[in-house]
Amino acid sequence: MPAISHLLTGAKQLSIDLTEPVVFLKVDANDPSTHVLRGEVSVVLTKPITATQVTIRFTGKCSMVWPEGVGTKISKILHEKVIYEEDLILQSFPEQPKSEGILNPGLHRWPFQFLLSNQLTETIEDVRGKVFYYMIATIHRVGVATTKLRARRDVLLLRTPDWPNDDNNTHSLMTSEHHFSIGDTSINVEKTICSSGTEIPISLSILPKVKHVSIESISVIITEKRVYLLPEFKASRVELSDFKVTLSNATSLFDDPTIVQPSFKDIQRSLSVKNAHISLNEGPLHHRLVFLLPNCYHLNHSTTYSDISIVHTLKINIELSYAGDTRIPIRFETPITILDCRLREDHTLPTYEEALLYNTVVNEEGKPTESFVCPRYLSYKKKGKGTQRDRAKPRNETALYHNNSLPPPSYDDL
Repeated sequence: MPAISHLLTGAKQLSIDLTEPVVFLKVDANDPSTHVLRGEVSVVLTKPITATQVTIRFTGKCSMVWPEGVGTKISKILHEKVIYEEDLILQSFPEQPKSEGILNPGLHRWPFQFLLSNQLTETIEDVRGKVFYYMIATIHRVGVATTKLRARRDVLLLRTPDWPNDDNNTHSLMTSEHHFSIGDTSINVEKTICSSGTEIPISLSILPKVKHVSIESISVIITEKRVYLLPEFKASRVELSDFKVTLSNATSLFDDPTIVQPSFKDIQRSLSVKNAHISLNEGPLHHRLVFLLPNCYHLNHSTTYSDISIVHTLKINIELSYAGDTRIPIRFETPITILDCRLREDHTLPTYEEALLYNTVVNEEGKPTESFVCPRYLSYKKKGKGTQRDRAKPRNETALYHNNSLPPPSYDDL
């Protein structure tokens, strides 16, 4: 989470303010584009102080936990390393004369900007491995007994798809068809890029050609594979986790409402037991099923970092039976990209066409289904609103700006 840390020394307060506290990286880590991170360092002084330099450093670190231990003596449990670092000198004071290094009482501001490559690793917040970024602003002071003034601010780097790109949208749809002597099946995953804690729609059709065809079970699972590497010590670890997604709602895709189909409870039963034996004699299954993904407390987002590789696979297993004894398994797997849950508002809203095509789905009891709202997402939104309120506050006109660029001309001179 983006966080602000102020260091107070008497009446002096140093802080870092950002125009946008989040850097949105493109989903393709090989994209050569550059992102700009702008802000300003400010300090409030009640009395003059002597300084030599005002600097700011942007740092990215990777931290991994190895319970089994790594290193020559296998005694190192926590390993941390710097993966990115950049320094900017906001103002430098010459040693002579000394008056050049005096900061007078009042509010001082130093604007800055960092040019960040899209190839930077996104923020990762896994239990065993983390990638995090932060900035530290420092006012270097003169004298042995004096202390430096410091302020720290965390920065969030989120990787997001380029939705306006038609090519990405084209590859978001995954379809699998199976043809048997007893019937045809079709699985259509409407999107393969989604945020944790949101819904993923899957259209499922089972059209029998003969009688006595039944659905025994349907399983929809997200498999998360986590690979941790530490090349410095030739250490590695692989972990696998399966997450069973829950059915949120279902909508018939038949235009004719008189066609008899399996009910919502029948579909729920096929997802919860192995021998549901849901007969398709009365009518086929042709539904749009909406599943709810696990939230970010359980499911990590996909990563592009080689040392902390997290990838996800959607697995759909269906078992049909014919005449009570013949079992027909259907397997379908596709890689999917799980985004950070904090991207859900800006990047997972339905299009206007989708809103018209699919009505609000209500279960058989007449109660509308509700999606899980991630606490981390709500906390992030509150912090974002607070940042916007801070930027909307009126600025002190007596502030002292430290900027080498010339001010714009007045309107009278134009």
